Amino acid sequence: MQKRFVTLAVISILSLALWIYWSSNLELHETIRLIKSSQNRFIKDLKITPSNTLCGKNPFIIIIVTSYVGHVELRSAHRRAMPQEYLEAMNATRIFMLAKIPPHEKYITQAAIEDESNTFGDILQGSFLENYRNLTFKHLMGLQWASKKCSDASYILKVDDDTVFNLQRTYNLLTSKPIEGDFLMGYMLNNTKPRREKQNKWYVTWEEYPRNEYPPYMSGWYYITTTNTAARLTNEAVHHPYFWIDDILITGLLTEALNIKLIQLPKWFWLEYYELLECCLRDMINKHIMCDAVVGPNGGRNNLILEFNDELSLCNMLKNCTKRNEEQTLDKVCVAFRERSIFSDGKAEVRFINLR
Repeated sequence: MQKRFVTLAVISILSLALWIYWSSNLELHETIRLIKSSQNRFIKDLKITPSNTLCGKNPFIIIIVTSYVGHVELRSAHRRAMPQEYLEAMNATRIFMLAKIPPHEKYITQAAIEDESNTFGDILQGSFLENYRNLTFKHLMGLQWASKKCSDASYILKVDDDTVFNLQRTYNLLTSKPIEGDFLMGYMLNNTKPRREKQNKWYVTWEEYPRNEYPPYMSGWYYITTTNTAARLTNEAVHHPYFWIDDILITGLLTEALNIKLIQLPKWFWLEYYELLECCLRDMINKHIMCDAVVGPNGGRNNLILEFNDELSLCNMLKNCTKRNEEQTLDKVCVAFRERSIFSDGKAEVRFINLR
């Protein structure tokens, strides 16, 4: 009887051990399956994908442009400012990141977007709706597509479609000073606090973000990273709580979690206000003073990126532009402004100066 009891006990223990092993392996395999299935989460069920030839030549830079689906003129301005042959000269390529047309949009059709894609081959369109709170999905979609489809690219340049920037100087910066490891480089914002006033555009509840301050993060206007860094960010995003302010989640919370370094670009690189960019352009045209800035907002002028880059090219070709006098900086001779930053709801105070 005792021998039978021992035998049953041994069988029971072995059965239990096998069940635990089987169950744990099932859980392990399920976890692996979920992780694998989420690897392509942000580029799953895409409506439109860019041409397969875009990344065929291992580009040095891939430019991913966040664009609202209805911003046809802005995308046209980018293409005219930096046409295909211009991009190829710097071994660069470019995509525009769109989402589905929202129900309230009356001026664009999906057929028109598909025609645009067929013509230029540079559209990446997600299956989620265009909405300000879906920008995080769009941003991650672009990073994931670039890191998977252009994995051999040296750098990713992420910009917004209403940002004016000069690719030649970006290229010069990256070729003159290669950067090791994982990083994001751009305009860094520090000590920014969540807006808790309901009337504010950037209002965030305590449930959405339970901390008193955001970690350092980059403006999404323009930043540079690598495909490896982008892959790490999109993989981490799958396991991180969603946050609708894309710049803060992707370039702040995720880089904080992964201990990815943020690099601040030089102060002269940026013109934070449209008024300053206008004056910088006007001085190139009227006074032949070179505009050293690389990035700035277009202030609602769709063709400003084209005008700015054309004038820079003319200065370089004719070699007739001089450097700006350090005593006559733009903020002294063009615009005076109150406290305001890229992430702000402050108001500018414009003071007109005689520019003749």
